Amino acid sequence: MIFTAPAVRDWAEAESALTAAFQRAQEAARAQEPIVFVLSQADLLGQDSVPGAILANALLSGMRTLAAEGHEANAVAVGPDADPEDLQHWIAQLEQGRGVAGELVRVHAAHVGKVQV
Repeated sequence: MIFTAPAVRDWAEAESALTAAFQRAQEAARAQEPIVFVLSQADLLGQDSVPGAILANALLSGMRTLAAEGHEANAVAVGPDADPEDLQHWIAQLEQGRGVAGELVRVHAAHVGKVQV
């Protein structure tokens, strides 16, 4: 199961996305399918909107909880210059499962919390 976090601008949109992610992850976990959350690196670092940061970090926390419970759950943080081919490569790798759980792979994403000028 691949869940790509949508761009959200208010709490209602964040709540709707979290509900959808929870329902899809719950179904995937019950079916023992690998789970991959695709997140914005800017949202993970709080560089965009507050609702986006809340959504991205809630999904990251949920992924880690699922992994701690024994599910093959991982996430990909997407940077602004991510090549679509590179992104698809990493999503496919994590979607295969193969014993990897609880990992955050950054694809063309800076690791620091400050915006570079």
